[in-house]
Amino acid sequence: MVSLELVVQQIVNGVFFGGQLALIAVGLTLIWGVARVLNFSHGAMFMIGGFVGFFALRISGSIFVAILSAILVVFIVGWIIEYSLIEPLRDREEFDIASMVITLGFAIFIENTILVGIGSSRRAFPQITNAAWEIAGITVNAQRLLIFLISVVALSLLFLIISRTKLGLAIRAVSQDSQTALLMGVRPKRIYAITFGVSAALAGLAGVLLAPLFAIYPSVGWYPFLLAFIVVMVGGLGSVRGTLIAAIGLAVIRSISMIWVASETAMIILFVIMIVILVATPDGIGGWISG
Repeated sequence: MVSLELVVQQIVNGVFFGGQLALIAVGLTLIWGVARVLNFSHGAMFMIGGFVGFFALRISGSIFVAILSAILVVFIVGWIIEYSLIEPLRDREEFDIASMVITLGFAIFIENTILVGIGSSRRAFPQITNAAWEIAGITVNAQRLLIFLISVVALSLLFLIISRTKLGLAIRAVSQDSQTALLMGVRPKRIYAITFGVSAALAGLAGVLLAPLFAIYPSVGWYPFLLAFIVVMVGGLGSVRGTLIAAIGLAVIRSISMIWVASETAMIILFVIMIVILVATPDGIGGWISG
């Protein structure tokens, strides 16, 4: 018999993980909504952020420096990828497929480069804090709560920038009609690069924040990417609100299901949910919201 306390505990854990998952998934859906690129190197950005944070922490001894370093380095990597690999493909008729292939190729390239250069050993990232509180029989892990709060702050800043700044206005204009935005003086190529950088930076931030939970190794990004992919499919590609709802909902479902089944089976459940929702509405939750 499963106790109510255990179910509530898993719901709390799921909400925390959902906030962290949203940090990865929003970046993935953002770059699709603005630049129409399904970035298969998003997991690699997660991995790079983890490695940058790991080495920055070893050098500086400051988790704050580690987080800032991961954000900055991965933003630059994302910017370079867009300008050097994706932009030259943009005039092709098969741009969607070509961009997926090139980002997948980059992910494989960078993973194997790090594998050769650094090795495959898992690097343990030190815990930010070991504190925990028990509230009404529910254990609240301070580190997971802190990661959740940082994720909320980062996403709130992103939404604030998009909704209240000239850069955000330019991003929204390009996402709606890049040609009209160009006539209004907005440079779509610049906006694509910035958006790709921001999207990558969100994944890099998630990489360094979740490093204590996942450890760091060359292929660490594929599992978070797969989860984020399911989330954006369910939430609707390009729909930030749908992605947020899907991230929390799927994370809670995954957490509760793991009371009875293994994590691999829980992943199958998420895939089944994705298939059912896409059959019901190809636009995902975002289609329901906009409708």
